[in-house]
Amino acid sequence: MKKYLLILISALFIILNSCQDDEENVAVQTPVSFSLIGKGNFYGSTYVTPQNSVISSTTDWNNFLVQVNAQTNVSDSFTETNINFNQFMLIVVVDQVQNSGGHSIDIMTATESSQNITIDVEKLLNGNATTVITQPYHIVKIQKSTKPVIFN
Repeated sequence: MKKYLLILISALFIILNSCQDDEENVAVQTPVSFSLIGKGNFYGSTYVTPQNSVISSTTDWNNFLVQVNAQTNVSDSFTETNINFNQFMLIVVVDQVQNSGGHSIDIMTATESSQNITIDVEKLLNGNATTVITQPYHIVKIQKSTKPVIFN
């Protein structure tokens, strides 16, 4: 009987100890605030490569602006275009070209752990509202970081 009691106590100790280790290994996620730069759809012949990307330099931002402004001045609807890349970086999400309107691509949350920044992206609207060809995009600004950015 003592043998079984010792085995039971040992098993409980192992289980409790492993649960404690799991709690210690969970990375603490803190929310990252972001501000809207632009959200909507590219129309007509203004389309860019679908992407989940980080823009952290003026050169890359200007190249992106040239692409989106090739046919119409899409950036006129952005909240700002002069970004201080010493303080901030941009999170750019561009969906694939859709054969109808009513689609969206949405940056829902941004969180930071000690290892990385995680951006949660969803498609809240899934289309067929109009017959216009569209390409949804969402661009936000966050504090500059050297941590890798992961898109979910």
